[in-house]
Amino acid sequence: MAALPPAHAWTRISCDLSGIVATLPEQMRQYRTDGTEVSHVLFRLNVKAADIPDGARADTDCTEFVDRQIDVALDNVDPSAVRKGKPLKLLYRYDESLGEARATRFELAR
Repeated sequence: MAALPPAHAWTRISCDLSGIVATLPEQMRQYRTDGTEVSHVLFRLNVKAADIPDGARADTDCTEFVDRQIDVALDNVDPSAVRKGKPLKLLYRYDESLGEARATRFELAR
């Protein structure tokens, strides 16, 4: 139980990010022991705008992302959905309660 963070330290943040893809996307594939495939598309995004989604928790105003370049990893996304130099909208979620390895998650905006 000592490895779990205290309940008051759990943070959940959501931000809608939009910007320009700064690098060529790279695809990384991994295979589990049961044979299933997990793929990740990795790239950098120059964030131009960030907003809090309607109904999302507002622990931050999301401006910390604006005018910064961030590393993005998308799970199980077709690499052709990401093009260098093209605009892209993402949903960023941070949930410290999931543990360090899974706390940060990016999804393509719908």
